[in-house]
Amino acid sequence: MMSARASAAVLLASLFLTAVAAAQVPSPTGNLYGTVLDEQGSSLPAVSVTLAGPGAPLSTTTDRKGDFHFLNLSPGAYSVKLERKEFEKARRDVTVLLGKNAVLSVTLPVAGAAESVTVSSEGPLVDSRKTGTGATFGSKELQTIPTTRDPWAILRQVPGVLIANVNVGGSGSGAQSGFVGKGSHSDQNTYNLDGVGVTESNGQTSVYFDFDSLDSIGVVTGGSDPSLTTSGVTLNLVTKRGTNQLLGSARALYAESAGWDYGVEAGGPLWKNRLWLWGAFAQGTFLGQTAVLPGGEQTQSKPTIDLWNAKLTSQLAASNSLVFSYANSNKHDPGQFAAPDRSQPTTYDEVFTTSAYRLEDSHVISANLFSALSFSYLSDNITQTPQGGLDSQALFDKDFVWRNSFEFHSARRPRYQAGLTASGFFDTGNLRHELKFGFGYKNAPTDSLSSWPGDGLVGFEPFGLASITRNAHIKWLAKSYDAFLGDTIQAGNLTITVGARFDYQQGKNRPSAVPANPVYPDLLPAVQYGGNSGYPVTWRQFLPRVGVTYSLGSSRKTLLRASYSEFANRLKDEVVALNAFPGAQGLYYYWTDANENHRVDKGELDLSRLVFAFGVDPNNPGSSVPVNQIAKDLKPPTTDELIVGVEREILSDLSAALAYTHRSARNPEFLLPDYFPLIGTSRDSYQYVGNASGTARASPENGGLVLNFNEPYYRLVTCPAPCAGGVLENRKDFTETYNGVELQVVKRLSHGWMLRASFAYNDWRQNVGPGAILNPNNMTGGTNASGPVVDGSVNSKWQFNISGLVQLPFGIGASANLFGRQGFPVLYNVQVITNDFNLFADPHIQIGAVGAYRLPAVYLLDLHVQKLFRIGTAVTISPVLDCFNVANSHTVLRREGFVGSYDATQEQAFNPNRGFNAPGELLSKRVFRGGARIAF
Repeated sequence: MMSARASAAVLLASLFLTAVAAAQVPSPTGNLYGTVLDEQGSSLPAVSVTLAGPGAPLSTTTDRKGDFHFLNLSPGAYSVKLERKEFEKARRDVTVLLGKNAVLSVTLPVAGAAESVTVSSEGPLVDSRKTGTGATFGSKELQTIPTTRDPWAILRQVPGVLIANVNVGGSGSGAQSGFVGKGSHSDQNTYNLDGVGVTESNGQTSVYFDFDSLDSIGVVTGGSDPSLTTSGVTLNLVTKRGTNQLLGSARALYAESAGWDYGVEAGGPLWKNRLWLWGAFAQGTFLGQTAVLPGGEQTQSKPTIDLWNAKLTSQLAASNSLVFSYANSNKHDPGQFAAPDRSQPTTYDEVFTTSAYRLEDSHVISANLFSALSFSYLSDNITQTPQGGLDSQALFDKDFVWRNSFEFHSARRPRYQAGLTASGFFDTGNLRHELKFGFGYKNAPTDSLSSWPGDGLVGFEPFGLASITRNAHIKWLAKSYDAFLGDTIQAGNLTITVGARFDYQQGKNRPSAVPANPVYPDLLPAVQYGGNSGYPVTWRQFLPRVGVTYSLGSSRKTLLRASYSEFANRLKDEVVALNAFPGAQGLYYYWTDANENHRVDKGELDLSRLVFAFGVDPNNPGSSVPVNQIAKDLKPPTTDELIVGVEREILSDLSAALAYTHRSARNPEFLLPDYFPLIGTSRDSYQYVGNASGTARASPENGGLVLNFNEPYYRLVTCPAPCAGGVLENRKDFTETYNGVELQVVKRLSHGWMLRASFAYNDWRQNVGPGAILNPNNMTGGTNASGPVVDGSVNSKWQFNISGLVQLPFGIGASANLFGRQGFPVLYNVQVITNDFNLFADPHIQIGAVGAYRLPAVYLLDLHVQKLFRIGTAVTISPVLDCFNVANSHTVLRREGFVGSYDATQEQAFNPNRGFNAPGELLSKRVFRGGARIAF
């Protein structure tokens, strides 16, 4: 047996020799920790411990303090057998959950007593090693609680997580939703599938999921775990695996309007106790949100998705295991981004094709030393093609509605990742230590294209303007490295976790080229861009993490917790601001539609006066020099987090947890493109002009709202030439704070029922000091006003979710899910025409305070019932019936906040938007889903 010092030395050496990896991704596993005592409460060393579960049996012995551990276990049910001479044998049944620690304390009676056997469905409910907030959902909950069978429906059940929409599609995985968590913005969210990071730079994912293939879903919303990368919500999804039994299932479900959702999954041994294989296929057509088009017409997208999953697990040696996983999703979604200002031809046919591969090797070096090395690759391709095609010109008509077609997008985003983690156990006196190390690496190149259709000319009828555009071909690279070190120290009832992580992120642009505008090649010629020679954006951050847990009393069923953590934002696409083509570029001129064909024709533009330029130097449009700048002292935004809480195991199957979270976010970046300071401008570059005032009247079908507004606005009076670019910098004198309370009550499945209830109070606010205001116009979202923070329009003070299952006689199971939250704010705004020479001089001004106008509260009740029929001992057939939105409510989830434009130089200064206050999204009607599932 190696000494503690020798173990630590070997561990450090092995880690530093492989320190080529970064961008940590949590392992798709759980852990089991145990302590063995005699009847007097003294530690029992040298107890033989055998663990039997989904894979081959594992064995170890207890150390001098009676402790044992098994790490990186696949989620599932396990049996622990304990043996020592002169003592009775004992067995414990325990379930290991994703990202959780099952902690056992076992007392062995002396020989002669009856064998002690205790069966527990998931082990103790409270975990003294826990360092964060969130929730974990096992396979039983995933299959029996009525949801739209997608991860975003599960996120609704996690306190502190706010979902941008409420899907009532009846069958899931077809409609992603943005979400925020406890004062973190959506671009900092993280998705992991079987240990593969599948997050896009904006915090979303291009991967879709077969719900029946998922074994567990874990959600982390905060805490001191040093492997957590950002302050955003971390969503960990783990698929099933093969075991020594041949197990599988098939389903066929039909939801009205949505169509069929069917699939099959199965797994078993290729070589018992050594090699296992599992695979799945699914296909379905699903309903998206109920959106409202111009004129009030309602529409729902119906994406079609094909999904493949596979996992090969091997344990050829007792101390080593190897896992290869594969996932593929192919989604076609017609009619994306429907809205009151987007006619049907301007909505997107969206195609996502992704494949994820991961190989992980785990090795038990000794009883006190464990390591795991992983490699993964993600192939990620997306295209967004307007339904109007690529031949027609796009038009923003006099009613403020997009017509004919829209901007085309495509992107290829492969991801290369590698990671190494290790754990070492040792004692120093009476202190027990688990030392954790981790390194990681991520290489993420992106190749994206944006272009306006037709001849690249776009008309804006309300303003008498037209744009001559040029494509954007953006090729850029982001790399990240990280390392973390943490120690979990236990002394009696006290557990302390101390750790830190180091993040090293960098990004650069790569060479690319764009063609000239086909109609005006002299104004926007072709350009070759050489990219960056080095990495103009490089962030290095050292982030401390510490947590304390104290168990009250000898029973240790009440835990007091506290933690402090610092997080740094993920590098997104900041470097793109330095690209020669930061977006589809445009030169804007006055336009007269002489032949009234609602099309921009050559000769209709007044080329004698350029109104403004976007993304291009109007004095040198053939230049490849970027018009934007990034401040040399740009820092990653950071968040400080403090959590205090209490958790109590009320009964052996019932627990409750209460937590308070405070967060303070510093050094935010100015937002693109809504609040992007122009180069060389400051607060003094703007002059107060007057107040935009008027009365917006919504039509009766749009609610009949009468909204009086009177908002100040400012005109840009000085701007150094060419006044076409901005500077990306940290916003000084600006902070965001979050104060929230969350309550969770969990009754796991026993005695025929289970329950999960959660409630959260969220207070997310921004604090704007005088030094934070460079452009004094208070733009949409309240950019210059202290008050509530909105991400999109997401902000709710309160939310709750209650779900439960009852097992009735005759094999009948009934379950329900009740969800509610405060309605989101409506961001009413008016566009002010300043008649300036720059796009940013025509701001959309926020009307009133953010949160002054809110949508109605949302409540949603879903029901599920199933009947189990057994055929022999191995096969079951379960007819199922679900009812979503039982009350058939049609709550408005989004309204058109744009009231119209204001131009003081016109006789009628206020030009109202006819679609003002139109419902943009409704809670979908009541939906029934029925079908059957076969399991064997």
